[in-house]
Amino acid sequence: MEEVVLDSSVIIKSIMKPGRWLPGEVYKRELETHYKARTLVKTLKSNNITVLIPYPVIVEVGAVIARLASRELAERVVESLRTTKNYIVVYEEEYRDKALKAALLTGSSGFDAYIIGLAWSRDALLITDDEPMSRHAEALGVKVVLLRSTNVEDTMKQLH
Repeated sequence: MEEVVLDSSVIIKSIMKPGRWLPGEVYKRELETHYKARTLVKTLKSNNITVLIPYPVIVEVGAVIARLASRELAERVVESLRTTKNYIVVYEEEYRDKALKAALLTGSSGFDAYIIGLAWSRDALLITDDEPMSRHAEALGVKVVLLRSTNVEDTMKQLH
């Protein structure tokens, strides 16, 4: 079975609903993406798909959820990411050379380069809701899904 790398945008959007302060069309799109992200995370788990989580994503998810919700929720989410059966936390030393190469070749942010680098090094499907990251990954030949532009069924078809 294929491996998947989840970006922090997908994990956070699977947990947090968008703020009602967003403009109408943006709120509608983000709410739809929230439901897609929730469904995707549940589908990956129920299909026992191996989900690779770069360690910097753990840090980012914890920070964002602590800021937007609470430290207690952030701690529970981080613990879940570390212990869920089909999730594997991958540490920098395993893919740092590909991350650096991704940054140098695409000009992506350093954080994005770690996520792209892991997907690139493992020939895994990268799932993100970050449009610039998806473009940088595609430029390197990484298989990528931009969550807002697809549906869960089509995403799952790319895993077979």
